[in-house]
Amino acid sequence: MSKRNLALATLMSVLLAAHGLAAAPPAAPAPANDLKGKLEAVTVYRGQALVTRVVDVTGAAGLREIVVGDLPPAIDPNNLFAESSDSIEVRSVLYRERPVDQDVRADVRKFDDQIRDLQDKLAGVQRSRQVVTDQQAYVAKLEQFVAPTATVEMTKGVLNAETLKTVSLFILDQRKTLADQDLKLGLDLRNLQEQLSTLQRQRDQIAQQSARTVREAVVFVNVKPADAANAPKLRVRYMVSNATWDPSYNIRANGKGAVNLEYNAAIQQQSGEDWTDVAMTLSTATPSLVARAPQLDPLLIGLTAGGKIGDEMDYAEVQQNFGQKKAQLEQERNRAGNGANFGANFSQSNANAPGGPPGMNRDGLQAERDLNEVAGQQQLAELLAKPSGKERAGGKIASDSEVISVTYDLTARTSLPSRSDRQLIQVATVPLKGEFYKVAAPVLTNYVYDQATLTNEGKMVLLAGPTSSYMAGQFVGNGQIPTIAAGESFVVGFGIDSSLRVSRERVEKADAIQSGSRVLSYTYRLTVQNFAGQPATVRLMDRLPSTRENVKETDVRVTLDPPTVPPLSTDADYLRTERKQGILRWDVQVPAAATGDKAYTLDYKFKIEYDKQMAITGMPAAAAK
Repeated sequence: MSKRNLALATLMSVLLAAHGLAAAPPAAPAPANDLKGKLEAVTVYRGQALVTRVVDVTGAAGLREIVVGDLPPAIDPNNLFAESSDSIEVRSVLYRERPVDQDVRADVRKFDDQIRDLQDKLAGVQRSRQVVTDQQAYVAKLEQFVAPTATVEMTKGVLNAETLKTVSLFILDQRKTLADQDLKLGLDLRNLQEQLSTLQRQRDQIAQQSARTVREAVVFVNVKPADAANAPKLRVRYMVSNATWDPSYNIRANGKGAVNLEYNAAIQQQSGEDWTDVAMTLSTATPSLVARAPQLDPLLIGLTAGGKIGDEMDYAEVQQNFGQKKAQLEQERNRAGNGANFGANFSQSNANAPGGPPGMNRDGLQAERDLNEVAGQQQLAELLAKPSGKERAGGKIASDSEVISVTYDLTARTSLPSRSDRQLIQVATVPLKGEFYKVAAPVLTNYVYDQATLTNEGKMVLLAGPTSSYMAGQFVGNGQIPTIAAGESFVVGFGIDSSLRVSRERVEKADAIQSGSRVLSYTYRLTVQNFAGQPATVRLMDRLPSTRENVKETDVRVTLDPPTVPPLSTDADYLRTERKQGILRWDVQVPAAATGDKAYTLDYKFKIEYDKQMAITGMPAAAAK
């Protein structure tokens, strides 16, 4: 028994005796059980996963040491803990490693055995080839002996022609035989080397790290007598790295207004442990394991003589420069504090700094102090910062896709081997309702696109991710969707409608001077051709020039004149958003077979008025926002 376990047992006996419950000296703990258990559940986060393993504890009641082996190489020892239950009381959890001769994973051992067999065969071929090389050298030496000897015997008149013929034929035959053997052994050697290289690549694919080390959790428990005969279950949980997932979608429309969204998860895990038949959960939460918010310290300021405010950053620069530093320190605080919060190693609590918050070790407390210091520097810089063009721009918070926390429980149990490639698992199929329409923007392209505004009427949040769109079973293209909350609408494209074409041309321009102002008048024509045998409703889009923010409306005036025929769309969303930005939209009905001279046309006019001493110049779209 270890000193620590003996101390725990002694302490228990003292406590029982103090309450009059100890009738006999405590029994020694039962021998350690070496168990592996079975994987029960896995929660996959972005970059890591929480694995739950269930171990059946058999044997006598009382103090026991349970050794849970075959833990994966990617385990985080600081995030290992065991869960008490009504039948088992967990006293302590210890993580340990020890080297072994063979890889502990069965699939890796299989490759190791095959590689070892090939290496033995390679060694055999190389030895055989060396023998052939030695034989070839011997034949060469024999040839060098025979030729001079024959010459000497010829001069003396004692040459035996039959013997010389026999020896010469033997040398030639040996040369051919040995050359054939050398060629065959060379081919065998090359094939074995190729097979060995393939096996090594396959092994490396499934074994990212060496598993010639046994990783174990040593759990000291107290099994209650009433439950010992029923093999109570011990749950061991641990975090592993090298695991992540990303969403992707297939959006299928049947061409009759019905849409199904297939929500998929591309999961990759190289933890070194196969997840076989587990209950899997996908989560975007950050398992920081620090439940307490960082403590806010006072901000102290003072005055200094001769201070001058001159070269400070503006507000947007302050937010950008300090935001990244704070995010990094917050991650360090979470990593430093998670050991004590998991409760795996009770010794962590002894590392708490004097006067520090509960559940936070020295490293976590230092990271929290650094976080307060950087936040104080940021707040002081904000007090001195120059005004920026947009005060709110610098203080922009992270997008929904960065901060939203959602969890998906997969309905069926799942198996996922540890390997490098991404594996696709379907999370759910969501029926969607939407409005289909056709969009044409001839200032950008001559094509007309099918689109739909879909509404997420379910309770599931759709994370930002790539989409593949299908119409009537045919693939039509790829796209992206942002993070969509329950009840929120979003736009999905369904590719080009090949039966429609659009074009745009300027048909008239007039230039006049009126009361010191230059007035430019334009007429544009938008044309839609419909090659299909049925009419089509098209959202026809164009735009008016708009001014930058620092240009007064009285300096440059852009007006649509006169009202267009047909009138602009009356859609409420369009009028509230795009119309105010100078975007024009007409919802037009294009007749069937409207091509050539019968094509649908729409003319509109607008005017630009500005000081005649000035000139119009362009600007990037981003600068106008």
